[in-house]
Amino acid sequence: MNTAVISALAAVGGSSVGALTPVLSNYVLQRSVTQRDILTREISDRQTLYSNFISDATRLYADALTKSTFNLADVVGIYALVSRIRLVGPESVVKAAESVVKAIVERYGQDNLPLEDIARAALTAGVDPLFQFSTICRQDLRDLAHTRV
Repeated sequence: MNTAVISALAAVGGSSVGALTPVLSNYVLQRSVTQRDILTREISDRQTLYSNFISDATRLYADALTKSTFNLADVVGIYALVSRIRLVGPESVVKAAESVVKAIVERYGQDNLPLEDIARAALTAGVDPLFQFSTICRQDLRDLAHTRV
């Protein structure tokens, strides 16, 4: 082969590699940024969902401590939150949420507690039906945050 042809091919190859390098690096960078944005949005959505569940479940549990009957709309609402958690959350979070709802529904069937007993239980940290749920949610969010992008 002629040295002039080899030089021309080397120049064309070098130019091609030089031209493609920024395009490829930009593609890899943009893909990484997009995946990180999706992950951040998913973490935020789960935090909101878990927080909504905790707020509603706390309110319903307090209601169950002082009343024997429940408002069907409230209970249906908490079941709807469990179903939304089922869409995006891991099995451990779903089971913990179902356990909280079961405790709430069971509590409605029991005798009402006087306010003094509720205050005593709160001060001694005797009952926290959301402890396991919130602990599992925290671990889920940590695991999600440490997912490699």
